[in-house]
Amino acid sequence: MMRCRIIAWTLLLFFAASCVPAESVMPPEAYANMAEKSRIKATAVVESVKALETGKQSTWKSVVFKLRFPFTENVPEQFTGTCYSVDFPWQEPPVGGTLYYYPEAGDLVYVTVGSNGGPITSYTYLNDVMESLFIDNEEKIRYGMGNAWLDL
Repeated sequence: MMRCRIIAWTLLLFFAASCVPAESVMPPEAYANMAEKSRIKATAVVESVKALETGKQSTWKSVVFKLRFPFTENVPEQFTGTCYSVDFPWQEPPVGGTLYYYPEAGDLVYVTVGSNGGPITSYTYLNDVMESLFIDNEEKIRYGMGNAWLDL
């Protein structure tokens, strides 16, 4: 009887230890909400990208932006945001709600950043025409899973 209890507890502990909680992707509204609440919303050009940490799952980067047009108050002429990218074939991102961005110097983007130096909450590639449309239709900007678009 005692032996059965020991085996049962051992199996229970083994099973419990093998169950790893997995992060799930958040609903699109959660990502849209993060972008909407961001302190920095602007069109900008990427000045530089620096890898801060490279791990087996992703690369954490710091992105320096040069302001072109602010959509929120007090956006500095140069601001920074951080993001994750999967840059190497050996990196295996975990299951979860992390959004990955691939900024490069010279990109013209509509970007939202939680606060200066904080996480990038949306990153949308633009050209000059699209930038003008965003500026002229600010009230029609909508957010999704890491990007923005115009609801025309």
